[in-house]
Amino acid sequence: MKTFLSLQNSQSKELPTEFANQDVRYSEALVEHFLQEFTNEGGVVLDPFMGFGTTLLVSERLKRTCFGVEYDQRRHQYVQSILQKPELALHGDSTALDELPIPQMIDFSITSPPYMGKCHSENPFTAYTTMLDTEGGGYNNYLKDLAKIYGKIAAKLKPHGRAVLEVSNLKHEDGSITTLAWDIARAVSEVLHFEGEIVMCWQDDCGYGYDHSYCLVFRK
Repeated sequence: MKTFLSLQNSQSKELPTEFANQDVRYSEALVEHFLQEFTNEGGVVLDPFMGFGTTLLVSERLKRTCFGVEYDQRRHQYVQSILQKPELALHGDSTALDELPIPQMIDFSITSPPYMGKCHSENPFTAYTTMLDTEGGGYNNYLKDLAKIYGKIAAKLKPHGRAVLEVSNLKHEDGSITTLAWDIARAVSEVLHFEGEIVMCWQDDCGYGYDHSYCLVFRK
């Protein structure tokens, strides 16, 4: 497994105008690389935070069956409208992943999870529509919830199946940094074996104060 990749951060579809200021999609080239690395044609894939459907679209092109989960209803409806098999796009809460109609055995999972900074209070798992109790450890609760989600994914992964999360550390306007990538690696390591990180060097700016991100690779 390579530990460094340089890819273009691009998309094949423009988002509708109503979503133009919400475009936080990750690279189709990234998804294609890992689907080819860790799955075969006909494989079953899961994206627990499908957003605008990047993973599902690339999976369709590569003849994989990808289930995706999205909390936001408008995004969910949009993804259904662009898929050949809209029933693969599920509307729901990934913290209740085990209650959704997802196969009991999947080959692979890949996503870019919703980000949270240590100074933030909005809950990423409700599309930032509710608040977390920052005094009660909102950021830590976010990490605990993510570990619970991946515990449920681990239960569905085939033996030795992989899960990849594309994440970045966050530079804030006051100069502080949230070490999101490292914190997620520690949290998910509680339920899956951490194989290591792949540094993604983007040929375009990826935001968050960096021109690179990390793909964290886990194995059941």
